[in-house]
Amino acid sequence: MDISKREAGPYSRHVRSLDGLRGMAVLAVMASHLFPGTTADRGFFLRSIGSSLRFGATGVDLFFVLSGFLITGILYDSLSDTGYFRKFYARRCLRIFPLYYGVLIVLFVFTPWLRIHWQHMQWSLLFYLQNTNAVMPLYRWHAGRVSIDHFWSLAVEEQFYLVWPLAVFLLRSRKKILWASVTLSVAALLLRLSLAFHHTIFHVINRTTPCRADSLLIGAMLAILLRGSLHDVVLRYARPVFLWTVAITAGLNLLRIAIERHPDWLFPFDASYLALRYTLFAFGSAALIAWCLRPSSVPRALFERPVLRFFGKYSYGLYVLHLIILSLVLAPVREWIDQHTGHKIIGVLGGAVVIFLLSVPAAYLSYNLYEKRFLGLKRYFEYSRPSHAASKTETAAARKAVSST
Repeated sequence: MDISKREAGPYSRHVRSLDGLRGMAVLAVMASHLFPGTTADRGFFLRSIGSSLRFGATGVDLFFVLSGFLITGILYDSLSDTGYFRKFYARRCLRIFPLYYGVLIVLFVFTPWLRIHWQHMQWSLLFYLQNTNAVMPLYRWHAGRVSIDHFWSLAVEEQFYLVWPLAVFLLRSRKKILWASVTLSVAALLLRLSLAFHHTIFHVINRTTPCRADSLLIGAMLAILLRGSLHDVVLRYARPVFLWTVAITAGLNLLRIAIERHPDWLFPFDASYLALRYTLFAFGSAALIAWCLRPSSVPRALFERPVLRFFGKYSYGLYVLHLIILSLVLAPVREWIDQHTGHKIIGVLGGAVVIFLLSVPAAYLSYNLYEKRFLGLKRYFEYSRPSHAASKTETAAARKAVSST
């Protein structure tokens, strides 16, 4: 259709359940970090907690899919807007840069006290290239008393934001954007499979943008499908797709455990599992997002709860700050509790509570006292109001979709 007549997409407006979903994602990531591995010396109970909460890392996959979904929707809906690139990048920078670079400045200033050995990593961090440094990747870099290991995911998103707006602008039509998303997602999966079978280090498979782009692109697919004739079909099948994805993932995990105990059964399974799991997590996340958009659905009711929406509102600050706080505070807190109680379980649980109680106020204060000052500048980069001259078909589809959100 004529770009000048494009109606705003059905999910251009704020969707409360997605705030709650974002809140669940950040809580899952925090949980996986608050009980890191919970080593063997802490007993069966704590090892079980640590093993269970490792799946909290899938919150990162959910963040990726959410980002791809929301960003692609914004880009597609604003194709007819003057200042397409300027407005998009200005709004992204105002949301992301202040906290990210603010944290880096603080770390640079306090380098001597925190005993940080940058080893030239600061240059990668300044340009969002921390996930591309094969010589000294973040997961092998020990920054003194501070951990910013989780910043790799911010680099993946920023690199995606750098190229995807141009792709959407050039492709323009829903069909072309959808097929590009499908093609590039398959390419990312095949790349992971190839690298895994060639025993490439985990960092490259797990943290580089070409290997992880499918999570963002699957979110992009969902955004495009919900703006077309398949809208109702996508929402109708969201629940079974999500449940089947969970079942398949669980089955693969059980198979992985069995093969680890009997390595002579089959070919090495870790490689294919490592490559496939991100695609499964991404499809499950996309299905969960679509399920949240269905009227009267259980996930929608759950994720519209104020407590989850609260954590969703402050999810960016929580994600950026919690691991820094953890790396500074967790070890001495656990040691103090262990010494005064003699119970390692209390030390682990108490340490997690302390980190949580420090991280939430830190994110709240960061948002309200610092980040909001920059977010207020978004008013100078508002997108134009949608055209009322849209075709009858697209207008009807958009109205129907909006009524269901």
